Amino acid sequence: MSAKSAVFLPVLLRFPGLLAREDGWGRLLELAASAAVLASQSPVKAGDKILLCFEVHGEKFEDLRAVVEHAVFDEDGFCRAELRFNDEVHKRRLARVLLDVIARSIP
Repeated sequence: MSAKSAVFLPVLLRFPGLLAREDGWGRLLELAASAAVLASQSPVKAGDKILLCFEVHGEKFEDLRAVVEHAVFDEDGFCRAELRFNDEVHKRRLARVLLDVIARSIP
């Protein structure tokens, strides 16, 4: 289950552990219960572990753990990264929220 929208979802990026550095901002281009596609000027590379904070239809997600599966930079300096979510509880909660969003969009 995934959701694409004409409006990209803003997301705060936090870098724990060895990657600890200043927080960054980005946008989720695609969002699924177990994965996402991120665009950001904060550089990330495959294998990096990051924490995401965002809101979907009033439901806040704080420090959702993700691993960067693949990342490339475009000619404008933005990093496009494919993320995989690790936490099963967050994934189930996100699945419920996305299902609700999809159900509300069906006339």
